[in-house]
Amino acid sequence: MKKILVTIYVIYLDKEYDLLLPIGKKVEDVLDYIQDSLVDLSNSNYQKKDQVLLYLDNGLIINPNNVIKYSGLRNGSKICLV
Repeated sequence: MKKILVTIYVIYLDKEYDLLLPIGKKVEDVLDYIQDSLVDLSNSNYQKKDQVLLYLDNGLIINPNNVIKYSGLRNGSKICLV
C-alpha cells in the first residue's frame, strides 16, 4: 500500500507530528488512525475526540469523504487537526 508523509499540527497540544497516511483510504477512516497515533506519540496527552477536521495549510477543510489520494495532500503537506 502506498503512503504519503505529512506533518500534522495539533492545536490542542501546540505540537507537530509526522505521520505516514495510506493514500487509498477515505479521510474519515484515516482520522481514527491519526488520533490513535497522536495518543501514542504524545504519551497520552492527546485524547481522542468524536468531531475532528483536517485543514490544509491554506485554511481549507479537507473533505472527510475524499480518498487521501484525491484530497489535495502530497508528500510533505502540512495540515492542522482541529
